[in-house]
Amino acid sequence: MLMGISSLIYDTWMKETQFKKYDGILDMLLQNQVPLDGKVLDVGIGTGLFEDYLGGKGVELDVVGVDVDKKMLEEAKRKGYLVMLANAEKLPFEDESFDLVISIDMINSIADKAAVIQEIKRVMKPGAYAVISHFCNNYTKNQVWKKMEALTRPFEVIDARITGNVDNEMTVAFLVRKGGNE
Repeated sequence: MLMGISSLIYDTWMKETQFKKYDGILDMLLQNQVPLDGKVLDVGIGTGLFEDYLGGKGVELDVVGVDVDKKMLEEAKRKGYLVMLANAEKLPFEDESFDLVISIDMINSIADKAAVIQEIKRVMKPGAYAVISHFCNNYTKNQVWKKMEALTRPFEVIDARITGNVDNEMTVAFLVRKGGNE
């Protein structure tokens, strides 16, 4: 999360960069036939820019979003998204509540990344999917890839790719699945 950036300018400033990343993430979801009709959690929803992107592609999600930035949440709420102020390291949901968890470029700003991964896994239904990404650039992509491999070990990795603008900001995105008997 880019704390301190006005929610009023975030969407405009980040839209082009983020949408290039989102193209690859949506492609990953569609190619792997991830159901998009269940209950979805967006950890680090910000202003709801990913949901805006999906809506522009004709994909509507039953999403609830959490974030720690009140101003970003106000903008997402203004857009009509169901949001709540919450810390990713202690999600306020019951175990096995979600069919899909999305966390795009949020985990990089968290000190205890393993705690976030455990929380994401906890709130996923058996057999549910998660997309977890960590932003990078040309200089950090290999290091970030290795970090994401380690972080996603509690899951079955379905797909992993680098997406975004290769000359600027990219993201390492992992599509993972929670086992059915965990």
